[in-house]
Amino acid sequence: MQIDRMLQIIYILLNRKTITASELAERFEVSQRTIYRDIDALCQAGIPVYTSKGKNGGISILDNFVLNKSIFSKGEQNEMIAALQSLSAINYPEADRILSKLSNIFDSKSNDWIEIDFSGWGNLKQEMLASIKSAVINKKVISFEYYNAYREKNIRTVEPLQLLFKGKAWYLKAFCRVKRSMRLFKLSRIKNIQILDEHFDRQLESEALAAFDIGTDINIVDIIMKIHSSQAYRVYDEFDDAQISLNDDGSFTICVSYPEDEWVYGYILSFGMYAEVIEPARIKKIIKEQLEKALDFYK
Repeated sequence: MQIDRMLQIIYILLNRKTITASELAERFEVSQRTIYRDIDALCQAGIPVYTSKGKNGGISILDNFVLNKSIFSKGEQNEMIAALQSLSAINYPEADRILSKLSNIFDSKSNDWIEIDFSGWGNLKQEMLASIKSAVINKKVISFEYYNAYREKNIRTVEPLQLLFKGKAWYLKAFCRVKRSMRLFKLSRIKNIQILDEHFDRQLESEALAAFDIGTDINIVDIIMKIHSSQAYRVYDEFDDAQISLNDDGSFTICVSYPEDEWVYGYILSFGMYAEVIEPARIKKIIKEQLEKALDFYK
């Protein structure tokens, strides 16, 4: 494409200062006439490219020129750099190289605005996230062992479409070839991932997103808790304002929707004597039984 070739010509000139038309023609596998047409187009766009004759002649660009003097506004430059920084943060292929190139062209000295650590604070292995990320980006089918909410193990072969971080946990949105439907898999229940030598073409489209609410391997439960006023620091740190109701005695009523598994039981228990499950009764019973079992250890 002409635009891509012209941007590369600018980058070359910023780094080499002078280059001949024949060198550019050989590099881009086009005629010298095409190169001169590109140079004319750059000049018309306001970029100070010029040609000189003689032994050391060739095509050059004015010293101290940076691309922010034409073509892209400062806001557009910042948006491009920020987007590339976010891709670089997740180790997207080629992002660092392109970011370095555009930062040089734009003469940008801005610091990275984002850092993403896939390892998390828990025990989720970084290697697993890296493998799934690679499969999503390269559209490769994966197979793995999966443990459902009832601790039953089965083998799933899926087309991975998107990684999701929600409710303090990582999930994978994928088309499950076993269930023949869109599914949501919790990464902490995935074991022994294998990336298969098979590509897929499926896209994550808006109509497919709705299917995740129906076809899911995650049981979402609505929980109502009462939390003591002494836990205000945790309440405001860990819940959204819409989930919090302040009671007359200073305590809080919390209404949340969480995936039901051992994590959510442990999370409720982490409040110790300062939290009480109001609903559902089934989870209230589970928490009570777990507290009684814990107490038995100290008898």
